[in-house]
Amino acid sequence: MGAIYQLEYRDGVAELRYQTQTVSQEKVLGALLGWAGTKPGWRDGFMWNNIAGQFGPSDRETPEP
Repeated sequence: MGAIYQLEYRDGVAELRYQTQTVSQEKVLGALLGWAGTKPGWRDGFMWNNIAGQFGPSDRETPEP
């Protein structure tokens, strides 16, 4: 059975936390290299799911006063 790769990223705030899964090592490598190189479109080609609801308020940072 092949490997399943899971990618996650947070788009600034805790409420914008996303996850995807793939069996393609090439897609994972492309996404990681794109992310590291701040290339636009590195998230393309995946179906991202917002997973912020899986985390409680204690998992989110407290806003600064």
